[in-house]
Amino acid sequence: MQQQNSNLFEFLEFHRAGKVVEGAPVCGLTLKAAGSMRFRWNETNQNRAKVFRSLGSTEGAIVPVQLDHTHIVYNVKNAGDTQDKIGDGIITVNRSLIPTVTVADCMPLYLYEPETGVFGIVHSGWKGTGIVADAIKLAEKDYGARAQNFCVVIGPHIRACCYIVNEERAKWFSENFTPDCVTPLEPGVKVSWKSGGGTLYRLSLEKANLAALRTAGVPQENIWIHPACTCCTKKNGSFIYGSNRRETSENGRPDAFTVMAAFIKSI
Repeated sequence: MQQQNSNLFEFLEFHRAGKVVEGAPVCGLTLKAAGSMRFRWNETNQNRAKVFRSLGSTEGAIVPVQLDHTHIVYNVKNAGDTQDKIGDGIITVNRSLIPTVTVADCMPLYLYEPETGVFGIVHSGWKGTGIVADAIKLAEKDYGARAQNFCVVIGPHIRACCYIVNEERAKWFSENFTPDCVTPLEPGVKVSWKSGGGTLYRLSLEKANLAALRTAGVPQENIWIHPACTCCTKKNGSFIYGSNRRETSENGRPDAFTVMAAFIKSI
């Protein structure tokens, strides 16, 4: 069950066999109304700092990383361990820390292994699909965690209803993850996003990541999937989430979209 306590944040819970995992960290996501949470080491984002303060978190607890659509995951002990680092995932056992990544259509995946206490978050864009398995492998190596014990939350992301890709990308996903994560686009559907021409397909990042989790050894019953599409889901007539594809198409500017912060924190 998802919990939404304000127009700034959405909070999600880990589940196992349909039941909430007691004592687990909380998964969080800033919403479109919170404004841009863009993060770069050489930039200052006052809005980001203000939003995190409203969460009641101290600035020193936030552990960010500058994203670059990689498969790089960091195991952090202290908040400064990611300073000036580029990558797309963070794991830790330090419950005073709040691992944080940014997303805007890309998928946030939240992880928790109750036996060892490892928790973390990864940013999975199309280039980084499968990074969740890298995070699990790192936790197995550094902490003795076991894939079958992991609980995973698949957060809001662009879904197949809105995510249309060209044949080259569809082929790559089909061959590397699962053939059923791509389906041919129905005739007559208008596409505003630059597709590169040729045959077009709908891409399900959910199915691709479920295939990666299945291969890694995470049971389906330990995975909770958020149903929303960041590109088209609305509440009371307004879009809830920041979306690279929707907002860039609307504004005609490649940088005009609301970057959201996905984070995981102890209760």
